[in-house]
Amino acid sequence: MSALREWMAELGARTNVAVSTVGKYKTAFQMIAITVFLLNWQPLELLAYGLLYTAVILTLWSMFIYLKAAWPYLKQP
Repeated sequence: MSALREWMAELGARTNVAVSTVGKYKTAFQMIAITVFLLNWQPLELLAYGLLYTAVILTLWSMFIYLKAAWPYLKQP
């Protein structure tokens, strides 16, 4: 997604693929899950897996949002 955003910036359409709230939540869930895994907190391990799976879903969701915004530019020859 970073490469897509940089490419859109070169085209002058960076605002079409600005960082979304979904992406920010995804990053937060990833960081919390990774922290729990690194600290090896057994009672919270199931929560960490839940956060990680949620981050995967949010990643796909944000990818869809970015590609939808960039689609008109991707179709151009």
